[in-house]
Amino acid sequence: MDVKIWTLDTMKLAYVEHVGPYQEVEVAWMKLASWAGEHGLFTERTKSFGIYYDDPMKTPAENLRSEACITIDKEVPTVGDVKIKEVKSGRYAVTAHLGPYDKLTESWTELAKWLQESNEECAGGPGFEQYLNDPHATAPEHLVTLLLLPIK
Repeated sequence: MDVKIWTLDTMKLAYVEHVGPYQEVEVAWMKLASWAGEHGLFTERTKSFGIYYDDPMKTPAENLRSEACITIDKEVPTVGDVKIKEVKSGRYAVTAHLGPYDKLTESWTELAKWLQESNEECAGGPGFEQYLNDPHATAPEHLVTLLLLPIK
């Protein structure tokens, strides 16, 4: 596994929370995309992230917490389920997952093994996934997702 250490800059995110199976987070994405489209927030600089707070091996599926997020660079009014937050800069172990989303767990498991064998230590925050292409316009085998694990 090829892992790089990156320092991410502080990011301002618009997000919609989701509680339930991670495979059902699409509902949150639809709400966020609809709102973002209405406010003209999708640009070439917009980044899409999923933030995952719970380990699906330890937490019942109905209690899994996640957020569908996009970066924003201007002030916008929020409505309904859309919220705004800032994620502070920090160090992350980063690796790329190539292929369908239903295989992401395998890449997260490999990244966890890498962490155990490295000299790095988990910072204790949630893991992020950065989606580099549109799953509605990209074949599953061509999807590219960055896995970002916060480290000290």
